Amino acid sequence: MHWRVYYGETYLMTQIYLTYLKSIPIILVTGMLFACKNDIEEIKAITEDRELPLQIVKNGTFHYTEEGRLINTLEAAELKRFGGDTPRIEVSGGFIMFMYDSLEQLDATLSASRGTFYDNEHRLEAEENVLVINKDLDSLFTEELFWVQDSNLVYSNKFVQITTKDGTIFSNGLVTDSHFSKYRLQQVSGDMIVEEPEKEE
Repeated sequence: MHWRVYYGETYLMTQIYLTYLKSIPIILVTGMLFACKNDIEEIKAITEDRELPLQIVKNGTFHYTEEGRLINTLEAAELKRFGGDTPRIEVSGGFIMFMYDSLEQLDATLSASRGTFYDNEHRLEAEENVLVINKDLDSLFTEELFWVQDSNLVYSNKFVQITTKDGTIFSNGLVTDSHFSKYRLQQVSGDMIVEEPEKEE
């Protein structure tokens, strides 16, 4: 499984982190001169190592491949990669993900205002203005969506609106797959066209 950056402005955080470290002695001296009443915990809070992103990419395009086959393409306004105990990728400013089938044909798209991908869990959390459109042009709109990549499970516990050629339905919760081909809904409302089977003469 590989993510490849094809274009985008990349910023490594090493220099920023070093600058931050160099500023710590100045902060400490200033604190001792003007705030001598600070206790040990407050000083520790100043010197405590903050979690900074390992990499920042702006206006980037990323291709995710598996055994040489294109699985997803991600276009993001800003992407931050974090390491540590919880390695993850945080996307903000809007993003769109293109999902492909086994023949590398476009199968569905997922877009949202922001999202987080957790490396260890292979789980994507998309938030705010989440829109999924499949190859049949069926659309799903919600404010929060989770995608577990290993099990190909997509679900939401929020209000969901689904629009197809047959009508629009609403639901408080949804379970589907990454292709948005079949789904299970909860507390459904709305109008749909249901075709009745032809009667035998």
